[in-house]
Amino acid sequence: MTGPKKAKIFTLEQQFPCGPQSSCCGPIGQSEQEVMALKNAIEKLGLSVEVYDLQKTKDLEEYPQVFQLFDIYGPRAIPVITIEDEVACMGQSEISETVAALKAKL
Repeated sequence: MTGPKKAKIFTLEQQFPCGPQSSCCGPIGQSEQEVMALKNAIEKLGLSVEVYDLQKTKDLEEYPQVFQLFDIYGPRAIPVITIEDEVACMGQSEISETVAALKAKL
């Protein structure tokens, strides 16, 4: 018997490239609270969830699809969520929309 399917959230720690009070652009990446809310919502689907910070991932070749999306779209691609190593959704969206996209992949 196999365990629950595995989901992976690939994210970036939230950063303010132009400074926290700048008006030219907003933050990139996700806050710890955003990541935890997303993780909790995905776990409610019966999936085991692992979180990866792209800046701390050492073996880029282990996740070629994720890094290709990041190379093409930049930080807009983040978070990238995979189910069983297949990209299920990407980009910032409401948690309900992300959950709906993941349900469609299950």
